[in-house]
Amino acid sequence: MPFSSFIGNERVKQLLLRLISERRIGQGLIFSGPRGVGKYQFALTLAQALNCESCTDGDPCGKCPVCHRIAAGEHLDVRFVSPDGQFIKIAQTRELSLEAQFRPYEGRHRVIIVDEADRLRIEASNSILKTLEEPPELSLIVLVTSKPYALLETIRSRCQRVNFGPLTESELESYLIGIARTSDKARLLARLARGSIGTALAIDLDEYLDKRRVMMELLDAYFVQRDTVRLIKAAEYLGKKLEKDEFINHVDVLMTLLSDLFHLKLGKPAESLINVDIADRLERAAEPATIEAIASLVERLENVLLGLARNLSRQIAMEAALVA
Repeated sequence: MPFSSFIGNERVKQLLLRLISERRIGQGLIFSGPRGVGKYQFALTLAQALNCESCTDGDPCGKCPVCHRIAAGEHLDVRFVSPDGQFIKIAQTRELSLEAQFRPYEGRHRVIIVDEADRLRIEASNSILKTLEEPPELSLIVLVTSKPYALLETIRSRCQRVNFGPLTESELESYLIGIARTSDKARLLARLARGSIGTALAIDLDEYLDKRRVMMELLDAYFVQRDTVRLIKAAEYLGKKLEKDEFINHVDVLMTLLSDLFHLKLGKPAESLINVDIADRLERAAEPATIEAIASLVERLENVLLGLARNLSRQIAMEAALVA
């Protein structure tokens, strides 16, 4: 996939095109930024650009056999490393670090892409560091991470850091409309994703809307009707009938709705809401609420989520949060 087909991070795109065209790419790069903004895909396209048969001004064609084989993970000179379980281990990096010392087998450049590089074990980090200390001219290591501070300082000092940012809401919305989303659904997904194209594509919007319906009824009972019985029943449903992951997902949706209420109480326009499609209902819920009441509920819900690590009773915790 050529750089020219990507959306967002235009500054990064132009930087890489210039470095490739001028043959100043170096031997170590850190691609850092939020999850889901395209860092890995940029790294893959960089590997294609360095080996493409028809590269133009630093941009790979994405169509030649070399580009296809790299995209399929079948090119001998482009290797990939990702966590094996919780960490990236020395056994995964030792062989690649050795290979990096030799000239490419079939292409112009050898590229090693390490995804979630912040999960390198210390021995694996030292293996990569040794390669970076004596970098082969035709080998490149790209470390992809959302937590660059977790990398060894000695690794960070030997790599050029390329910072990625979240996509704008309009960029995401335009992309989503282009893949057959309706404009209303695209707008909601773009706001929920908070600049992450990976998140936008992973969200099951129908599931989100089901959870939002349940959580909106809870907010009506809490702020509008002040119905203790309904709140206790909601706590039972959330805490007893849902599995832990589903419970967390429902609370996350509730937090999103509370964020919208908070914005309304601050006088923000309805158009700025994440859940703009139900702005009228949110405004009705916000009318009797106070900023202090919203903030207090958010704090209690955050404490519930923190308490999950202690295996607390979710039902009792939610009752305490909702009927305080």
